[in-house]
Amino acid sequence: MELLSPAGSMACLIGAVQNGADAVYFGGGSFNARRFANNFSGDELIRAVDYCHERGVRCYITVNTLLFGRELAGAVDFAAELYRLGADAVLVQDLGLARLLRQELPELKLHASTQMGIHDLGGLEYCRRIGITRAVLAREVSLEGMEYLAKNSDIEIETFAHGALCMSFSGSCLYSSMSGERSGNRGTCAQPCRKRASVSGMPGMNDFCLSPNDICMLDELDALKRAGVACVKLEGRMKKPEYVAAVTRCYRAALDGASAAERRRMRAELFELFNRGDFNTAHLRGDSVRTDRVGSSKPGRELIRAAERSVQAENRRRDLRFELKLRVGESAYLGAALIDAPECSAECSGAIVQRANTPQKSSNYADRLGKLGDTPFSLRDCAIDMEEDCYISAAELNALRRAACLALLEAAHIRNEVPEYAHPRLRTALPEQPALGSYVRVRTAREVRLAFDAGAEQVGIEPIYFNAGELEVLKTALRSEEGLILILPNVLMGADAHAGADLFIESGVFRGLEINNIGQWELGRALPIRIAGIGLNTLNAHTADELLELGFTHIMPSPELSAPQLRELAKTHAGVLIPGIHGRVPLMQLLHCPMKEHMGCKHCSGSVGRITDEAGREFPLINTRFRSGCLLRMLNCHTTDLVDIFDELPSCAGYALSFIGEDAGAIAERMNAFRAASGGKNGEESRDKNRLAGSTRGHWNRKLT
Repeated sequence: MELLSPAGSMACLIGAVQNGADAVYFGGGSFNARRFANNFSGDELIRAVDYCHERGVRCYITVNTLLFGRELAGAVDFAAELYRLGADAVLVQDLGLARLLRQELPELKLHASTQMGIHDLGGLEYCRRIGITRAVLAREVSLEGMEYLAKNSDIEIETFAHGALCMSFSGSCLYSSMSGERSGNRGTCAQPCRKRASVSGMPGMNDFCLSPNDICMLDELDALKRAGVACVKLEGRMKKPEYVAAVTRCYRAALDGASAAERRRMRAELFELFNRGDFNTAHLRGDSVRTDRVGSSKPGRELIRAAERSVQAENRRRDLRFELKLRVGESAYLGAALIDAPECSAECSGAIVQRANTPQKSSNYADRLGKLGDTPFSLRDCAIDMEEDCYISAAELNALRRAACLALLEAAHIRNEVPEYAHPRLRTALPEQPALGSYVRVRTAREVRLAFDAGAEQVGIEPIYFNAGELEVLKTALRSEEGLILILPNVLMGADAHAGADLFIESGVFRGLEINNIGQWELGRALPIRIAGIGLNTLNAHTADELLELGFTHIMPSPELSAPQLRELAKTHAGVLIPGIHGRVPLMQLLHCPMKEHMGCKHCSGSVGRITDEAGREFPLINTRFRSGCLLRMLNCHTTDLVDIFDELPSCAGYALSFIGEDAGAIAERMNAFRAASGGKNGEESRDKNRLAGSTRGHWNRKLT
């Protein structure tokens, strides 16, 4: 099982390598999820990759953010440079970028970032389809789930083993983006979840109900290995070098068989190094998440000094074999090859061999060749072919050894020839998609009836329960000519959630499906309408192309797009549905219920409660119930509403109005306003009248960096 360590700087990278990492991951500029880390560029990027390869360590580069269309060409160029430098893999989140890289750089190895939200076999099958060889699973996947996925897929599985735990399902969090224009999906998360918040009114000084404590899997590594996990990943690209060094050292020791007593000691060291009140194992064996913790870093001086000492000498050595050949009157010859990679070899010629005055011992030459100093090599085997009367001075032999080591280091550097590739090209012929008009999203059978009665042309329902009883209630509420769209949640975790979704899809009630996770890409393929929801994070036209090729008929772009970006996408793709005409944006997707943690389970059905932040803003919590537990969504404190500026919206296949998490009475009022605006009856007076008090425009007027 591979140990993968973080590197937010060259000092962190050295700390990881020298303390036993099998691989390191780091960013190389703007296209990664930790844009505020130092990251690597130019000569330092080359040095970082070569430093790893010289020591037999793999390096994975993060290009794992969502990209705007104008950024894709630069991202492809950057990936091409990474391939040239010999990066062992590139981590991706953006579906459009992954598609382009597979087309243009087919030999570049791709890993799915945890930001892609892979948590089921459908997600792994999508990875296989587009040539991704490894997926970093969502942190919410259980040990049992990992074992099932590993046994039923040939995609390598990677999971986080230590460090910060995001409260929300990765890739599905819009909290920072909507609250402060710093997008977690684009590497600039401001971590508003780490601020004070409460489920019971205004938070006190110690209320941090959205800030979970860190994960620590020191005692779970054997179980993860037995489950089929190929790689354990340490979080921390924003942490200091001594943190990276110490955490890597502890996990290396644990993987190498440290005793239970040693692991207890190391766990205490890690807690001293950084903690949020306690460690947990996330959802590995059930929900072990705990919140109300503030980060604390007060490591003792000895712990820091131990971490500093670990990188002051070359600890990471690779065994090599020397072959020395000495013949009087000829140049001394020294061949070198790595034991673990014999193809990595070098040959050097040195000074002319002299005739010795006295017989020479080959063991003396072998001893001198073994003095490898601060190189990343150690001598395992030395073959010497020489005549007894041969002589080469110590200085000449040292020079020959140094030359061979330098040549071997150079041979360890990987350089690939980049094939000719084209910059991003959009599809030239796009299929026409049927217009959907007003697409109203609700939760209950009663709200379905209200939406149709208010003039909705399409109604989508995200059920509170995915069971036979709920399905029967829904059937009763429908008229024969009405067709529904089923909205699937971002997360279908486990067999019972998938079985519930299948029950609804196969019921014949629905003419369409809205999908919000790439793992659901094959569901409902026989239905005439398949909508790619905002959970699929469409920020650029190439992602839209990829989704259309997967059989989606319509696309709701990400709410992180601004007005000009939405207009451009609607111009190039006929099936675009403009999101956010009305509704509360889902900010977080939670498998851990803060309400249950702090107030006990209330067996909620749809509405769970509210989270209040330190500014007094209230964020509604809603849930979907499965037999195995709930999926919660934290909705925005303000409703996004564009009804009154309908005349500014681009022409498109439809407009989405969501009343999920709102009072049912709002449906008729906002639908009346929408019909008036879309029917051209939206003069200045009615425009002012139709403006929803207390609402936000979302990203419509924003310029997100």
